[in-house]
Amino acid sequence: MKKLFGVSLMSAMLIFGQPFMALADTTGPRTINFEDIESIIAEQNINVQINQNERLKGKVSSADLKRTIKELEDDLEDIKDERGEASDLSEIITLNAEKRGLLEALKQVERGIVDLPTALAIIDLQASMSDDYQTLSAESNFIKYNQSNLDLEDIARSIDSTQDQLTNLQLQESLGMVSSNNLNAIRTMLVDLQTKLESTKLVQDSYERQLKDLLNEQENSLVIGSIPSVDEDFIVKDTDADLKAALENNYNIKIQEQQIVMLQSALESAKKDHGMSSQEYKEADYDLANANLKLTQAKESLKTSYYTMIDDISKLQSALKLADQNLEDQKVALSEAQIRMGLGMISKLEMDDANNIYQVKENAVKAMRINLFNAKCNYEWFLKGLS
Repeated sequence: MKKLFGVSLMSAMLIFGQPFMALADTTGPRTINFEDIESIIAEQNINVQINQNERLKGKVSSADLKRTIKELEDDLEDIKDERGEASDLSEIITLNAEKRGLLEALKQVERGIVDLPTALAIIDLQASMSDDYQTLSAESNFIKYNQSNLDLEDIARSIDSTQDQLTNLQLQESLGMVSSNNLNAIRTMLVDLQTKLESTKLVQDSYERQLKDLLNEQENSLVIGSIPSVDEDFIVKDTDADLKAALENNYNIKIQEQQIVMLQSALESAKKDHGMSSQEYKEADYDLANANLKLTQAKESLKTSYYTMIDDISKLQSALKLADQNLEDQKVALSEAQIRMGLGMISKLEMDDANNIYQVKENAVKAMRINLFNAKCNYEWFLKGLS
């Protein structure tokens, strides 16, 4: 069977006149849609790979600690044997000092073993939070790229309109109807618009570069897809349940909770080693008390952020409904202008103005829909644990 496969492979190479692996290469740019981002990040993002290595490295620490304990116990056994054979007082003193050092080291390593599951849980939470932030950042750049497309359209339309005004004024100037000052003002406006177009394009290019970096597609040409449609009447059905999910899933809160577990362990160790009246115990007790206060503070802050997010979404929806109505009104005005243009009642310049006004309002509605989509995405990530 292997020989048959080899013959088939060679035949394919001869028939197509190129190495077989070349057939797998895709030609042309790759299209990236919004719904593709999360899976691409999971497969290709460099930070996601680093985070996975950090998780694995943490697990290796467990074996290292256990091995260290075994080595320290062997060293203590050696000292015990040496003390049994020692006759010189200074040698016994030295061995006793070494023993105390080894016992302290052993105690610290044993505590490390006790705290290790909590430390590994923190590493995993931090890695998972970073993974999710890679996806969120990629989605954010995808959305900003699409927003900048609308900005570029508006600026390009303004340039065309201003150029038409300039052409019209140049004709009027040749007839002595306007001064050169009027033309200079329009020329300055045109230069400003062209500069704005170039700077906006540079900003858009930076969004594309950042998206490529996050997707690990730096060397490939990408076609960035459009924003998916969004339900303008998106409703949060159960705010209490969603807030509960946000509190339970929030990475920062879960990390703080694990850190409190470690502080509780430190307090117990201080009590055991130094007593409740010791400075070590009192400091550990204050550390634990402050950590609990900060946890309460973080939860209250998250609740405030949640309700602010809900209010912002509601405001966006109201603004979008008003913008939709204004666009419908402008559509009627545009239809009337087209009729009047057909009857010769308005000039082409006036018709162009009516078209521009409609297109500006249409892009404003599109921008609001993108903002609402972005707010909805951020809300979903908030429930998953990112704040």
